[in-house]
Amino acid sequence: MNLKLVYLILFFVSILELVVFNELTPSKINKNHLFLYMMVIASNFGYSVMIYSDKLQTALIGDFISYIGSIFTIMFMLNVVVEMCNKKFFLPVRAIVFISALTISILMATSEHTNLFFKNPHIISRYGMTTIAYEKGPILYFYIFYLAVINLSAIIMVTWSILSNKKVSKSTLQSLLFMLIFGTLMYVVPLFLGSKINFMPFTYVIMESFFIYVSAKASAYDLPYNLMKVYKSRGSYGYIAFDYKKRLLGYDEFAVELFPSLSKISIDSIIPDNCTDIIEKLHYKDDSWNWDDKCEQDFKISDEERSAICTIHSIKAVRRRSGYLFELRDDTEQQNYIKGINSYNKELSRLVGEKTRQVTDMQDSIIKGMAIMVESRDNSTGGHILRTSDCIQIFAEELLKHKELTQINSQFCNLLIKAAPMHDLGKIAVDDSILRKPGIFTDDEYDKMKKHAAKGAIIVRKILNETSDKEFERIAVNVAHYHHEKWNGEGYPEHLKGEEIPLEARIMALADVFDALVSKRCYKEAKSFDEAFEIIKNDLGKHFDPVIGQIFIDCRPKLESYYNSSLQEL
Repeated sequence: MNLKLVYLILFFVSILELVVFNELTPSKINKNHLFLYMMVIASNFGYSVMIYSDKLQTALIGDFISYIGSIFTIMFMLNVVVEMCNKKFFLPVRAIVFISALTISILMATSEHTNLFFKNPHIISRYGMTTIAYEKGPILYFYIFYLAVINLSAIIMVTWSILSNKKVSKSTLQSLLFMLIFGTLMYVVPLFLGSKINFMPFTYVIMESFFIYVSAKASAYDLPYNLMKVYKSRGSYGYIAFDYKKRLLGYDEFAVELFPSLSKISIDSIIPDNCTDIIEKLHYKDDSWNWDDKCEQDFKISDEERSAICTIHSIKAVRRRSGYLFELRDDTEQQNYIKGINSYNKELSRLVGEKTRQVTDMQDSIIKGMAIMVESRDNSTGGHILRTSDCIQIFAEELLKHKELTQINSQFCNLLIKAAPMHDLGKIAVDDSILRKPGIFTDDEYDKMKKHAAKGAIIVRKILNETSDKEFERIAVNVAHYHHEKWNGEGYPEHLKGEEIPLEARIMALADVFDALVSKRCYKEAKSFDEAFEIIKNDLGKHFDPVIGQIFIDCRPKLESYYNSSLQEL
């Protein structure tokens, strides 16, 4: 039975497995796996050289290579096992294992002169292949002890990890434990049985196949690697890396899209002054903007076309800061969306505002039209509605100057001016025989006329019941209801006094009375401005609120100017 070809095939299979391993694990270079595969190749190569040799010297060289490969194969296998168990292989222990392997290798390689590993070697032929027969030396037993300790340590570590470590795949470790026990038995059993066939090349090839399978399976659990693949596959992500001296280490295509000048900068170079986009947006030379202080904080960078969110990460090696990674995330679409939303909201607000103004203007026109229509039934008050509204506007401008009147603000004044035309709307419920009477009322007629205030409040409330502006409704109802109340309580219809009278009604009362005084009626002549203001002044604290009444008197120049121009138009 010729086994030479079989062992030669095992050597080439070892090389093939290294290639397959490299192809299946492109994410990183695992040094322990790499050396393990290389040592298996060396061991199988040495064994192939020996079995094909026809001279003792050549066979010894092949045997030495095979043994040395085997010694370091076992050592790197232990390193791989430690990794798979997610343990730390402490430096002193690693040093002892390496020194032991190196010592055995040197003593074995020099055994021809020292006879410590074996002595009296000679070649023999078994099963059509050359092997070496020899007498065992003391170092050979140390070699066997070394193998036993390494294998036993690996088996104990894997067993302990299966029982206690929750951060590793138990099914993978169980398969690894089986592989270690199988490999140990493949060495020990033939040794005790005195078999002349070396099963270790077969064991190594099987072991390599197992690690290829485990590596392929483990890639699914390699979160950093898989996250990096996702990171790179997303076109909206990128990076720029610098060392601790701010020299450029690298970048990707997305970074070049944001910073075109990157493509002109050599790796390991300081960013030149003419690359203003990088210097300004990454705060490259800004002493007040320290990169270390800004680590893990987001900031925005943008130009006319692109926008991105940037996060600085500290790159550390052996517990020391070695550089910075600028993570870039495309925010252009989001910003464009926000801009679109803002633009849409502005346009929508403009349209809503425009429609609201149209509705408000229409409402004001209807209200003013109703008031004028009611006034047209009253022979004695021509133009009263329009004049009092204008008078209220002049009065409101003066009131706003007095900051001590905290109840009065621009919104209050606007609503009062809008409500002023509705103050006499209750006259629609007064009989024509009274409302259109060309002379002075009798007491009975006057009592009926006075009911227009209360009825006006009811009418205004019904008209404005559906409005969303409840403050306007309140002011308009109060103006209609209480504009004939007096400060001393002698007014109507509720005989309120002092500040019991709503502020808007007290203001309306001044404008209403003033217009009645300076306007000609069918039953009286118009009074002069001097007479009208004298009457109001004398009635402060009686008919009118003394504080706002005095402010009304302060409006005299503007009121005279307004009424003079109104009379000229008439």
